[in-house]
Amino acid sequence: MIRTAIVSLIVLIAANQNLYSQEAFSEVRLTLTANKLMSGNTLLRSWEPTEGLGFELSTPYHFGNLEAGYRYLRFNEIDFENSGFHSHYIFFGWNFSYAASDEVALVSGVRFGKQFMLHDEDIFYGGDYRFSREESEFSYELQMRLQYEISRNIELYIGTAYNRTVFSIPFAAFYGTAGLTFKFPSSRWFRTVME
Repeated sequence: MIRTAIVSLIVLIAANQNLYSQEAFSEVRLTLTANKLMSGNTLLRSWEPTEGLGFELSTPYHFGNLEAGYRYLRFNEIDFENSGFHSHYIFFGWNFSYAASDEVALVSGVRFGKQFMLHDEDIFYGGDYRFSREESEFSYELQMRLQYEISRNIELYIGTAYNRTVFSIPFAAFYGTAGLTFKFPSSRWFRTVME
C-alpha cells in the first residue's frame, strides 16, 4: 500500500505538465479541516474514534507549497476500561498541485510530525499492556486531495491521507478530510522572516 502511494506521488510529479515556479511566500493560506478516521489497524479493535478537527497553514515555495498543521481526534475505549485518549498530530510538510482546470486542482504531498496520545489514566492491563498517560512518536503521512477554487480567496477541498505512526505497536490509518481554505496576500515582514 505504501509503495503504491509513493509510486503514485512520483508519477504525478513526473507527469505534471503544468508544474511552474511561483513566487515564494507570496500568500498565506489558512485551512480549517474536519477529519474522520476511515480505516486502520490494531487500535480500531479496542478504541472508537470520533470525528476530528484541525487547521493547516501553508505558503507557496517555488515548485510546491510548504505547510504546517494540527489534527485532533478523540478515541473512546471499547475493550480497556478508562483507556480512552486524545490524539494530537502536529506536522510539517510539502505538497504540490496539478491544475486540472482553472478552478480544480489535484494536490498530493507528504507530512512528517509527532503523534501525541494523551490517555485518560496511566493504567496496566495484565503483563502485556501498559498505557502511559502521555505517549508520543514520530509519524509520517501521504496525502492526496481534490481542491476547488470557489473565489480568488476561498478554496474547498476533500481528500484522503495515509498516516503511519511508529509506536511499539505501529499504527496505520486512512483519514478522510474536508477543508475550507482562506487565502491572504503575505505581508513584507512575513516574506522577510521566511526568506
